[in-house]
Amino acid sequence: MGKGIPRTLRLCIASKILAVLVALSIFRQIDRFDQFFSTSQIVIVPNIIALLVLFSGVLAIIGLLKGQKWGFLPLYFYIPAATMFLKISIIPILPELVPSIYRNQMILGLNSVVLVYSVFLLLRRMDRNLLHEV
Repeated sequence: MGKGIPRTLRLCIASKILAVLVALSIFRQIDRFDQFFSTSQIVIVPNIIALLVLFSGVLAIIGLLKGQKWGFLPLYFYIPAATMFLKISIIPILPELVPSIYRNQMILGLNSVVLVYSVFLLLRRMDRNLLHEV
């Protein structure tokens, strides 16, 4: 599979798929981000964390869609922060298929797999042998 597609193009497509997954995770949970506009002083710290998570997700989307390696840096903040603080799954729908008692573990597992894959993808993009391939 993918034998006829050059390696650089496959890595670029994989980066764009990561960007789409981040965008889907943000759009599916957009109602969580509407709390920025509440006037309560008690929720200012969670709002700042949610704003940082949203900002890093948007930066990751922009960088990954442009095919830039710097897009992985905000992604490496977005995935753990979205997992720990907001319980957002990067891969949509799958956590809703398991019972609610196991949903947090499912989100942690899926996001961990995506994080490890994104590290692997960046390492493959930084491979020096990739420059010699047409």
